[in-house]
Amino acid sequence: MINNVKITNFKAYPQIAGLMPNDSNLEFIGVRKTKQVLWMQNGNNHYFSDLPLYYYTLLKNAYLKDHTAIAFLSEVSDKLRTQVELYTYYMYGSLDATPDIKNGKLAPSENFRDSRNCPSLLWDSKNINIKNHVFTPRQLVIVDFIADNLPDKAIAAALGVTTKTLDFHKSRLFRALGVTTKTELLYLSIQYKIIA
Repeated sequence: MINNVKITNFKAYPQIAGLMPNDSNLEFIGVRKTKQVLWMQNGNNHYFSDLPLYYYTLLKNAYLKDHTAIAFLSEVSDKLRTQVELYTYYMYGSLDATPDIKNGKLAPSENFRDSRNCPSLLWDSKNINIKNHVFTPRQLVIVDFIADNLPDKAIAAALGVTTKTLDFHKSRLFRALGVTTKTELLYLSIQYKIIA
């Protein structure tokens, strides 16, 4: 007898945090158009204004420790609650599988950028990273230009450096991430949500 059974293995995709009815962790969702924040827990969506006091206090304390964020957001709004919501938007606006609050503890910032020159990139508590490498603003600009498929000469001209200096910066970035080509760099950047 010949066995013609074909077994199909499906990839296991990560589940969005807070989506399942028994998932008590919190996931914040940034609405880009309005810069408002929703949050998800136990499979239900809620408005930021409905956030329990304990979780709001976690976010407020993190915000009040970041003086550069305070300086920027106090210019946008004079209401503390709005400032904390904007801080949450810029820090945790990406919908992903990693809970933003897990077991009552606030997670590190996500690789979320509202725009390429997102104001949160200058904040003390904001880190854009791949694995253990934290990107500098210049490295992010280089990755953005590479994603735009610009030649090295054009990238160097835009940065105001020589191509030799650009090669030095690229080689340091490649070494830090363990990649050897632009394609590998872009693959990692997409995988870690640094570029869309």
